Amino acid sequence: MKIKSGLLNSMAFYRFSLLVIFVVLSNPIFSQITAASASHKSLTQYSSSPQDSVYVFCDIIGSDVGVLKATPNDGTSGWVFTWTKWDALTSDFTNPVTSVDTPTESILTSLPDGLYKVEATNGVDSFNDQAWVLNNSNTNPSLTLSLMDCVGLHFLTSFLPADLRYNDIRSGNTSDMISVLDETTDRVVKFSMARNSEVILSATQNLGVLPTVQIDKRFIDQEAFQGELTYVVTVLDQYNCEFVSDPISSSTYVAKAEFSVDPMIGEAPLEVAFNNESVNADDFEWFIYQDFDRIEIGATTVEDSLLVDGIITDEDPLAYTYLHPGNYFVKLIASSDKGPETCSDEFYLKTEGKPIVVDTSLVQVPNVFTPNGDGRNDVFRVKSQSLKSFSATIINRWGRVVYSWKNPDEGWNGKVNGKWATPGTYFYVITATGREEPKKKYTKKGSFMLIRK
Repeated sequence: MKIKSGLLNSMAFYRFSLLVIFVVLSNPIFSQITAASASHKSLTQYSSSPQDSVYVFCDIIGSDVGVLKATPNDGTSGWVFTWTKWDALTSDFTNPVTSVDTPTESILTSLPDGLYKVEATNGVDSFNDQAWVLNNSNTNPSLTLSLMDCVGLHFLTSFLPADLRYNDIRSGNTSDMISVLDETTDRVVKFSMARNSEVILSATQNLGVLPTVQIDKRFIDQEAFQGELTYVVTVLDQYNCEFVSDPISSSTYVAKAEFSVDPMIGEAPLEVAFNNESVNADDFEWFIYQDFDRIEIGATTVEDSLLVDGIITDEDPLAYTYLHPGNYFVKLIASSDKGPETCSDEFYLKTEGKPIVVDTSLVQVPNVFTPNGDGRNDVFRVKSQSLKSFSATIINRWGRVVYSWKNPDEGWNGKVNGKWATPGTYFYVITATGREEPKKKYTKKGSFMLIRK
């Protein structure tokens, strides 16, 4: 059994060796035509095999830019290359083409559309290969400014995609043409609009069924800016070639309202500066609103909710002092009369989710207290403003009240029943009401250290 098994293995190896030799001898060395600068690469869809390579080149200047290179697949030298071009009238490769050769490769440059064939020999072996060159020398997209209004600048761009085709050389009919992109290929054209070299808008279009038709796209630049800027549209077509429109320069009279607030939060009285950052506007109206909790029930008009009498009109940064705690909102309406119509825009602090927060009028509570009779920090005193009522209580660490007072100008001298209090941590509870809000109480709690040196 072992002898028979070994014999079978030897016969199998012999048959495999003969098969390898036959494959090597029956498959001659072949060339590889490549096109590194091609934007699109595919295979032909002839009515019968074999198929050829198809290379599309972005011929932006319309001067034929196709480039092909042939190299033997074994990497050896000593090859002689011969190039010809297919003639549709004779249905044969009868037109010679001049190439730039080395012993290992052959290059064709500045090729017009057509099917090219290379034949090579080194005196022992020979091979041939062929490929299509198609130059995509389409026209650039057009770009026009169709309308200017308070919405923005309205542009129209148009582009006619090229439908590149080649001959079906296997059909026997020289008029049979096949599209480079078959029905299964993703045929998408991409548009992008740039303002001063920065892309601001984009769009895509699926070409659908060939042949292609003109594509019209509309863009609206709704941003406000001052001065004149330049626009261009770039199209990336279905062959990955870029085409750029002639530039258009234009200004706009769209207004944009915007401002910043400093500070956004603080204790009453709080002075807040409104920094006008509006663009392309020359008229401004400021609306400073009351805290919503202070607006009377039944208020129906804008004026009912305003904190100030009427509307403040001022184009320069302005400031307002908030005397009472609360959450406040501000609106700015900016207008421009630079065009045939008046454009306006509003910026509302509330819609940005950032109200001005004015905290209770308790401005400062000390965290260290040193009642030692040196005349410095001998009284625990709370600094406050804009208060109608005030009450403060000091509590020791065991929860006992050691001192309380209701005059914000007074304070604790550090004694309990005429004796110096023990150094350590104490706690305070302060309650107060604003001058015009007696029903709204504010409470502040915290701790401080009593130190005696």
